[in-house]
Amino acid sequence: MFSILNKSLLTNGKDKNINGVCKIFIFLLPLRQKMLTETEKNLITKYAGCDVNTLALKLHDTNEIRSKLVLQQIAGRELMQKKMPLWTQNPDIIYPVHLPIEQCSSMFTADYKRKIAERLVKNFLSFTDLTGGFGVDFFAISEHFQKAVYNERNTDLCEIVRHNFKVLNRMNSEFFNADGVSFIQNTEEHFNLIFIDPARRNSDGKKTVKIEDCEPDILEFQDVMIEKSDFVMIKLSPMIDLSDCLSKLHNVREIHIVATSNECKECLIVLEKGFSSEPKIFTVNDGQRFEFWMSDERECTAEFYDGKDFDGKFLFEPNAAVMKSGAFKILTKAFPVKKLHPSSHLYVSERDVCDFPGRRFKIVKTGSVKDFRDIKTANLAVRNFPEKADVLKKKLKIKDGGNIFLFATTLKTGEKVIIQGEKI
Repeated sequence: MFSILNKSLLTNGKDKNINGVCKIFIFLLPLRQKMLTETEKNLITKYAGCDVNTLALKLHDTNEIRSKLVLQQIAGRELMQKKMPLWTQNPDIIYPVHLPIEQCSSMFTADYKRKIAERLVKNFLSFTDLTGGFGVDFFAISEHFQKAVYNERNTDLCEIVRHNFKVLNRMNSEFFNADGVSFIQNTEEHFNLIFIDPARRNSDGKKTVKIEDCEPDILEFQDVMIEKSDFVMIKLSPMIDLSDCLSKLHNVREIHIVATSNECKECLIVLEKGFSSEPKIFTVNDGQRFEFWMSDERECTAEFYDGKDFDGKFLFEPNAAVMKSGAFKILTKAFPVKKLHPSSHLYVSERDVCDFPGRRFKIVKTGSVKDFRDIKTANLAVRNFPEKADVLKKKLKIKDGGNIFLFATTLKTGEKVIIQGEKI
């Protein structure tokens, strides 16, 4: 078998070196065992969207069907349909076990990283991803680079991604089944951009939040990454303490808080060699964008609404990315809105502010608990209110849902109120 492969390589004019042949042979053989037969592809298409647990009772191994692999593909394609629908259109894409797909980025968040790279990098010569995973981020970011280097310690996953990129006709990429930290420590190459997405789970599988608890520990080799690149982009948990990051990371140029459907998905920290100024903070929630400097927020004096008359006015709730960023006072300078209370994080205006980074409501009425006894179904949010949402729901006797939005909050005067809004 070795001699047949060696002959094939010679015929194609490739590396005749024995070591090179061995490396390719060892790398390709497991992947060939995962290549899907036409029968398996047809089954995957036929049972798309089906419950794999139920389907497992129907499918059995034959000469042309590997039931476990087929079920893995059906489950993987279903999950990727929500994250990266572009890939699911290609029947030759191979999906790994569940965890790498669960952990990979969505098309929206991956594309956002690509846009950061396009804005910062001046010449797209080389890029490396030190923790490649299923390759969604690598695929998006590497688009314009002449050379892109993927590193992944998991042999099985590395082989699958290499195959998928060939299927997707992404030919600027090199793949290494290697530890990314060792790679960047030992290479003499300089990259325009380094990307790293450290694992945020400990040895017991529990999620971690602190930057030093991630694996690998970025703090231990951040200076190596900075020295060997123009920019470093780090993907971290949306629960990360931004102030803690700023105190421990060097040369931080930008912080990006990325949300979609009003749910924070990740925080991105961009390091730049030699950068020593204040970093800028970018918040994004789908099409909503807001950016500021921490010093602006720190030095800003918020404007507050002192009145009690809310008739005909508008209520605004910042999106999840803005809330995470801590941009509270500065919103009253950036937009014609006034804050209800230093700790309420709700805003009011005489008119609708279409570009406000969050949800907008036309105020219907305000009052106390007794004024809302007639409402049976509503969406209740508690913002700086003494009672928790569950307790208040029982007191109001309301169920979740519907088109009515209630905000239990505190005004600057200290008065506790409930505001009913009609979503715009």
